[in-house]
Amino acid sequence: MNPERGVRNQLPTLCLVCRRTVRGAYSLCRDCEAELPWLGKVCGRCGEELNESGADFCSRCRLNPPEFDSCHAPFAYRPPVDKLIVDYKFNADFASGYALSRILAGFMTRRWREGKVPDLLLPVPLHASRLRRRGFNQALEIARVLAAESGTPLCPRGLRKLRPSPPQTKMQDARERGANIRASFGVARNPAIRDARRVALVDDVVTTMSTAMELTRVLKQAGVEEVEVCCLARAAL
Repeated sequence: MNPERGVRNQLPTLCLVCRRTVRGAYSLCRDCEAELPWLGKVCGRCGEELNESGADFCSRCRLNPPEFDSCHAPFAYRPPVDKLIVDYKFNADFASGYALSRILAGFMTRRWREGKVPDLLLPVPLHASRLRRRGFNQALEIARVLAAESGTPLCPRGLRKLRPSPPQTKMQDARERGANIRASFGVARNPAIRDARRVALVDDVVTTMSTAMELTRVLKQAGVEEVEVCCLARAAL
């Protein structure tokens, strides 16, 4: 047993949502966790929640599927998950990030037991200038938890952000987001990536899929055959 986890399980803490005292691996009580905006049936390609009964793929993916092969998230980007992610990402609320990361890890580990396990986890990179300002890369921290829980190898610096770009949240639509990050990522010369055939990209939120598609493009150019995306939450377009 991990000694740090054993201590964490014994210490009381407050639920991130209702603020009641809880004891456990992370700071969410069972009632609040059950009431989070869990995704129901989703598109088998892009992971967006489906409104069409009986469909396996959304109309957008049937017409123009993204470059990546699948996208998985436990939650929709709705309250209170959206606030927990914002607090984690911009206010360094690591309790929120850890709780959601542990849930993602359980969610993905169950999926991988039933299907293909990735050879490698690759966190979406930040440019060095933004990393200095924020102090941490939230995608890397999520990937660390996912690697620890699933046993999947992690390549922390397998991907590089080659140039700074404005935050994607400042872009108006998918076209602007795509143009904003075009040709801004690279793949490191790493034997782990060279030998990998199936990788999982790890991020906090997927919205327009622009980042995931650009990273998939450079990974497949580097010889990766299959790319899946894992994130805490999927935002509707």
